[in-house]
Amino acid sequence: MGIAKTKTKEAERAKPASSGAGKPPIRKTPSIERIRRFLNDVWIELKRCEWPTREQVVRSTMIVLGFIALMSVYIGALDALLSWVTRALKLF
Repeated sequence: MGIAKTKTKEAERAKPASSGAGKPPIRKTPSIERIRRFLNDVWIELKRCEWPTREQVVRSTMIVLGFIALMSVYIGALDALLSWVTRALKLF
């Protein structure tokens, strides 16, 4: 009898503890609820953002358009120059 009790106690000690012991079961929220919560969080975060004024947007847009115009002229001139060089090299 003494041996049987010892083996039982050792077997209980060797038994791994269950991972969910003492914790409530995890309840999954439905997909629609998660999407709604996400969109609500996005809306709240967007309200916290500091948006530029109209003048800042116009000024930034003009800077970008000016830079694009300058780069277009530069690339066009470089293309014309390289085209002229390649045509000149084919003559010889």
